[in-house]
Amino acid sequence: MIVGIDIGGTKTHVRAESDGATLLDRSVPTAEWQADGKLDSPASVQGLLALFGGLPGSAEAALAVGAHGLDSEAQTLAFQSALAEAHRGRTWTVNDVELLGPAAGFDDAIAVIAGTGSKVVGRLADGSPVTAGGYGYILNDPGSAPALVRDAVRSLFDAVDEREQPDQLADALFAHFGVDDVVGLSNALTVHPRITRWGAAAPLVFAAADAGSRRAARVIDDAADELARSVQLVHRHGAVGRHVVCAGGVITNQPRLFQAFHERLRTRGLGHVVHLLTAAPVEGALAMARRLSAQPGAVPFAPSTPSRRKS
Repeated sequence: MIVGIDIGGTKTHVRAESDGATLLDRSVPTAEWQADGKLDSPASVQGLLALFGGLPGSAEAALAVGAHGLDSEAQTLAFQSALAEAHRGRTWTVNDVELLGPAAGFDDAIAVIAGTGSKVVGRLADGSPVTAGGYGYILNDPGSAPALVRDAVRSLFDAVDEREQPDQLADALFAHFGVDDVVGLSNALTVHPRITRWGAAAPLVFAAADAGSRRAARVIDDAADELARSVQLVHRHGAVGRHVVCAGGVITNQPRLFQAFHERLRTRGLGHVVHLLTAAPVEGALAMARRLSAQPGAVPFAPSTPSRRKS
């Protein structure tokens, strides 16, 4: 039996298989089992294991988990240790972004996620991770839903200072937040800042760009370039593989961002083959669990070898 888990900031997806047959495929709110907000606390670990604990053989299952919030080696090791202590089967933990390559069928790939947050992750030839971005929507996370809204609002501040007339972007954001000017817009976003409140307005940025807003279009293009620069950085620092796999609610559902990102990679001289993930990221966790089960003592997808597509 193998179990793969994709832990996102809002949703947790669990799949379990035995001899190729699906035993469990369920999604639950992450807050439902992560009561204290900490991945590695005893209560959270027990809550996570309980999501599949009723299945026969679950105690010895090979378990691979990709989790939002594992942004440092220390965090990953703490979560790995907590899981290994509570679960008798073999375990493996990575940042949830690292599920994208295996989910797409690649042992070696640079993963790009742009949704609620954004981050770029690759692996060196020795298997150690190399990352760029992912420092939170207030200061970083280019291409994420809340960061796009943040940058769009900042663009409107510039428009006022430059004495430009409000365009489609301003009209859409004013109407969405129920305000009359950029001062009201600033207050609406900063008095009680919430990632969901910021992120919910992201589709308006794309709609405004499609309607002819040059400022909205520039916000999207700049975000795409920042993501492309992050890929360039992890590649420069030794990330192996010639494939880039993209996922996340924004880059998946907004072709304008994906196309601009693809173009900016070419502009920066990167010859990677770019893919938009069509499989669920939890498939990457299952692929890692399958490797754990089939090759005792092996580390999933590390050390890396020249990029190849798995059959």
